[in-house]
Amino acid sequence: LSHALCAGVEICGALKNVLAIAAGIVEGLDLGHNALAALIAQGCAEIRWLSQKVGAKPATISGLSGLGDIMLTCYGDLSRNRSVGVRLGRGEKLGDILASSSQVAEGVATAGVVVGLARKYRVSLPVLTAVAQVLDSNLSPAEAVAAVMNLPQIEEH
Repeated sequence: LSHALCAGVEICGALKNVLAIAAGIVEGLDLGHNALAALIAQGCAEIRWLSQKVGAKPATISGLSGLGDIMLTCYGDLSRNRSVGVRLGRGEKLGDILASSSQVAEGVATAGVVVGLARKYRVSLPVLTAVAQVLDSNLSPAEAVAAVMNLPQIEEH
């Protein structure tokens, strides 16, 4: 397998979990399908931006191992990461959520790594880094979603 393919699959595989937490937060706050779709679309763009910075091909991101996996993790009822987000959006504390679950939600640990990657590669990842802010109790779920939803629209590149 090529480096570009592996890089794309690995980035998508890790960051989809962080995006699923964000998607769950939107669901937990009961903001509706339009807000959820907008947030996931923005998150997918952010994953693509970072993936390209590390050498992945855009086609990898739009395939089953990229977008297909992202959609399943963000919309699927069995997603552990999405479930964490739903519970955060409903007002539960992260410590309580983690203590009550026997399963690992990988996005919780990965969110902090995203902040470092955004800095290292100098790429703006507002949705993905907002998850880290919520998990670190720097922003409430409602504040994080409001900040992301009020971002200026940018032209796709």
